[in-house]
Amino acid sequence: APNTIITGQPADPSNDNLPSFSFTSTVVGSTFEYSLDGAGFVPGNSGDTLGPLADGTHTFEVRATDPSGVTDPTPASYTWTIDTVAPDTAIMAQPADSSNNNTPSFSFSATEAGVTFEYQLDGGGYVVGNSGDTFGPLADGTHTFEVRATDAAGNVDLTAASYTWSIDTVAPDTAITAQPADPSNDNTPTFAYSATEAGVTFEYQLDGGGFVAGNSGDTFGPLA
Repeated sequence: APNTIITGQPADPSNDNLPSFSFTSTVVGSTFEYSLDGAGFVPGNSGDTLGPLADGTHTFEVRATDPSGVTDPTPASYTWTIDTVAPDTAIMAQPADSSNNNTPSFSFSATEAGVTFEYQLDGGGYVVGNSGDTFGPLADGTHTFEVRATDAAGNVDLTAASYTWSIDTVAPDTAITAQPADPSNDNTPTFAYSATEAGVTFEYQLDGGGFVAGNSGDTFGPLA
């Protein structure tokens, strides 16, 4: 009997649902029959395209029959998995918005195991990376981080997870804009103050007693 040999097959796993197989026989002039997933053998040729096939595990078998009519009793066989569904990528941890950390890190994951990740910062082009990688030092301003997963079958998440945030490492400058006279006979004084940035919070202390949160215009006292 001839011996049948598969010489070309899809990767395992593969995202190609229209696979083709190449095969040959040890006897010149053989004809071939193949079977998919245990169905009956049908005549075919090396290079035929199968499908479209559903996602999942498939088994392809092929056997040669020589010109004398003798058929290979042990068909060549190949089992593989088709996966056409891309993983979904999610950012699990990110810097605050806004943040004074100019060397931030991101944690991310995907809905499939065994994926690889690519990320880009500010549209600079995707590079291979890992969850927990640190970036920077980055300049103050607005930044956008994007990350996408690729599974073992080669499916790429076409909707990359994205996060936009601001880095601000410059401290505001605080100024007192109104205060009691010196000396003063007011034992319940108030102070007004402002900062060089909007959206700030204030803390004040009196006579070294420790800083506490407060607001411009708060009244103190009565003081000794």
